[in-house]
Amino acid sequence: MWTFMAECHKKKLQKIMEAKSHVQVASCKITGDSGSRATMKLEMECLNWEKCFGDWINAQKSLVKFLNGWLIKCISQENEETCNGIAHFSPGRVGAPETFIVCKNWYQAVEKMSESQVSAAIHDFASSLHQLWEKQSEERQQRVQADYLTRDYERRIRSFYEERGINYSNGTAASGVAGLDELEKNLGFMKKRLEKQRIIHVQAVKEVNAASSSLRSGMMSIFEALESFCLERLKGYQQIRNPNKGGGKV
Repeated sequence: MWTFMAECHKKKLQKIMEAKSHVQVASCKITGDSGSRATMKLEMECLNWEKCFGDWINAQKSLVKFLNGWLIKCISQENEETCNGIAHFSPGRVGAPETFIVCKNWYQAVEKMSESQVSAAIHDFASSLHQLWEKQSEERQQRVQADYLTRDYERRIRSFYEERGINYSNGTAASGVAGLDELEKNLGFMKKRLEKQRIIHVQAVKEVNAASSSLRSGMMSIFEALESFCLERLKGYQQIRNPNKGGGKV
């Protein structure tokens, strides 16, 4: 099983590494806040993945620990004194059946294995998603503000022309209109504010795309950790001794 899982994670890692580009999240034409909602949902799924993975590993450890403890209770445990002191209890030294020996080795192998690297990689990826969600929310706010200022600016100019019975289309102002210079003077502050807001929004878009570009490396870290974890588990199980094979591996 562990060989198959390690190979699967290796193939996933290779596919991610072969990907030459990432999606420019802020460039996607997503209406409303559906993009940030999708990011938040993915973050929650990753945190749940991290929890379920930890629960799965802990359940395996608890099962082996319980089974080993239950079997040990069936063996008479008499302390054996040696020149170095009291020897550590071993089912093999008291002539216990092979099942007891294999279970003890299994328990020791499982206890040495750690899932912390995988959990950390998934958690870091979830953190990256949270940062992306924050950037998406900020970009959306700046976009809404820029759109509002643009509409308000155009509305004021359009209103100026309509009050004078002049057709205004596509934002093109006619020259020689009475009061135009005064209008431009009055709207000068609004125009500067609009231009500043557009610059802020462009920067917000860049930050969203920068945050999205880190997701690829985050996914690579997860599958690298999963592959290493599976290989470590495989190695641990291969080292379990089988008494029937003269101390060989299971």
